[in-house]
Amino acid sequence: MQYKMDFRRRSEEEYIKDNGMFIDYDEIARKGKMSKEEALISKWYGVYQSRQAGDHMARIVVPGGKVNTAQARVVAEASRKYSYGLISITTRQALQLHFLQLGILPDFMRELATVGLTTFHGCGDVTRPIAACPLAEACKYKRFNVLPYAQEAMREINKMRDLDNLPRKYKISFSGCSANCAQPYMQCNGIIAVTKNENGVQKDGFKFVIGGGMGWKAYVAKDLFSFVPKENYLDVIRAIALLYREHGDRFNRTTSRLKVVVDAYGIDKCREIVLDFLKQEGKSVEGLEWESVDYIGTDVPKRPLIEEDPVGTDGLVTVRAIIPKGEIHADNLDALAEIAEKYGNQNLYTDNRQNLSIHGVEPKNIEKVKNAIHELGFRTEGFFGIRDIVSCVGTTHCPKAVSGTRNLFDALLKITQESKYDLIQKQGFINITGCPNSCSPYRIADIGFRGMRIRAEEEGAVEGYEMLIGGNEEAHGKKVGDFKSEDIPNIVRDLLDLFLAENLNKETIREFIDRKGLDYVKSKLLYEEIK
Repeated sequence: MQYKMDFRRRSEEEYIKDNGMFIDYDEIARKGKMSKEEALISKWYGVYQSRQAGDHMARIVVPGGKVNTAQARVVAEASRKYSYGLISITTRQALQLHFLQLGILPDFMRELATVGLTTFHGCGDVTRPIAACPLAEACKYKRFNVLPYAQEAMREINKMRDLDNLPRKYKISFSGCSANCAQPYMQCNGIIAVTKNENGVQKDGFKFVIGGGMGWKAYVAKDLFSFVPKENYLDVIRAIALLYREHGDRFNRTTSRLKVVVDAYGIDKCREIVLDFLKQEGKSVEGLEWESVDYIGTDVPKRPLIEEDPVGTDGLVTVRAIIPKGEIHADNLDALAEIAEKYGNQNLYTDNRQNLSIHGVEPKNIEKVKNAIHELGFRTEGFFGIRDIVSCVGTTHCPKAVSGTRNLFDALLKITQESKYDLIQKQGFINITGCPNSCSPYRIADIGFRGMRIRAEEEGAVEGYEMLIGGNEEAHGKKVGDFKSEDIPNIVRDLLDLFLAENLNKETIREFIDRKGLDYVKSKLLYEEIK
């Protein structure tokens, strides 16, 4: 390929994108293969090549994590017809099917469209599926319901063809209160519902933070605007995307994320650019604030999602099904849809723990719903605790993974389910990711693992993990060490036993580690002997 001599350093992917973002899946199905260029552009349509040759993954966009039961049934049927009957739930609330063959992709996409679903912009250098609080609609701590805003933002941004070619992915989430259940500080753009008192009148709006992200180097998002009026939120989202589009690195994809732009420019310069884009497009900047604002509203607990069977502002209850490894069989998805139709609000909700929820359950029906879910083999207690482990797909499907995350999931779940840990089962959570891309964000967990290869004296390079402890969104985990996979279960048991013995104040694992210090915790583990 002859590169253009325009004296701007650009990656090969950028030159491929220059030649068009459209793809014909009927033609690809006819010829039975994809070119290198088609495989890249296919990501814009939610289709990735899998670890297994000839197989593909398709990501179904679920804005804010809400699907109606008719949509859930179509996804279930499609997984039986075109895949192998399993549906994966992602940490960004999307749905994925694996082991798809090229020949079926056109029919698969058309079937999704019959119920208003799409894989468009599921992947690629675009705005990715927009996430939201899993309890956004009725949470008793919410400032207001952010789910319609997340859904509208996904719908409207997808229409903006001039945002189809960003330097890399642009991730957004909406949180309904300061508990930040949608993890705003690890997003490119985290949007948090806030309320202030303006001349004696309650006014709702959003706080915007930008520049967060995981990957090889993690960043915590910085405050861009302390208050954005609700009517201006979409304009600001677009202006931030334009900042990214025009200033992101298009040569080195490792440094092409918005987080790097924000880190390099500083938040003040980024704000200046965003305001300038708003003015260029004739959008109002009136009411946008970036100095400190005194917010009002009810007090919010640190981790509201640990509450069992949360009661909403409508008096109705949410009942959850914990989905091991975020993978559910089509028959069980159909069954949950039926339960939601009978007892809930005719919708299912995904969340960033890869689980499913049924909202709108009358209190008198809680036990009936739970019993029905238990009959399917799913637990309904322990959400967001040490038994609600999140793991990426690892080497089962992903070509980038270096560790079999699901084996570690099984080993750690077995430990955490020991009855002695009942007392601390809500005091922290565990995330496992198979590579530095951090699809399961291990740095923000109380206990986090990142897959890697460990050099062993006799065996050579073996599977292992970097282990971090005491993390959250705004203060990432501290490193304990790098360990072989086979040694990690005993280290985790030591850590939980230590926490169980010394946890006097019902603190979280992160708070315990902050109080006692990393050196103290490490001194109590057997990791030095293991290493």
